[in-house]
Amino acid sequence: MAAGKYLVYSDHLEPVDVIIPLSGNDMSRIREAAALYHQKVAYNILLTKTNQTYGEYSIPYTEYQKQLLIDLNVPGGGIYMAEFVAKNTGQEATGIKDRMYEYGFNSAVIVTDAWHTRRVKMIFSDSFRRTGFKVLIYPVPDSGYNKYFWWLSPEGWEHTVSEYLRIIGYIIKRDTNIPDYPNNLK
Repeated sequence: MAAGKYLVYSDHLEPVDVIIPLSGNDMSRIREAAALYHQKVAYNILLTKTNQTYGEYSIPYTEYQKQLLIDLNVPGGGIYMAEFVAKNTGQEATGIKDRMYEYGFNSAVIVTDAWHTRRVKMIFSDSFRRTGFKVLIYPVPDSGYNKYFWWLSPEGWEHTVSEYLRIIGYIIKRDTNIPDYPNNLK
């Protein structure tokens, strides 16, 4: 059952310039970003867009995330909003790299679900190669994914199998330079 354990990757946390919760899923990434902010891992948070909306008034999902951060006592002045719209993790990595250049950030911690961290590590390592930026990967501790007993729940099966398929897809796309993924690997 090492399949689940392989998917979960985590760097040792240290102070960085910015915390970046990846888009998607529920609010656990946003709550973890706020917790890391309060632990003084960084004093800035960068949110990315997905073009999704929230609630009956269809407010932009990123605006909802920003308000949640403010409700969690993160000052609005430390919250940055990326203007690009990402459709996948590869696009998100490329856009984040561009925003880090723009805002003068040299280091970041990327916050995502535990089962997503191995692929995120691959994508961000490729995207940030030769940039000089330090990028740490951090799994949301309470993402509900058990790396040892994933096979005991339908969600565990869904996350594990789909993530392995996405890893294989990423490797194929990366090695053939299909757009939306890093193409500066040579």
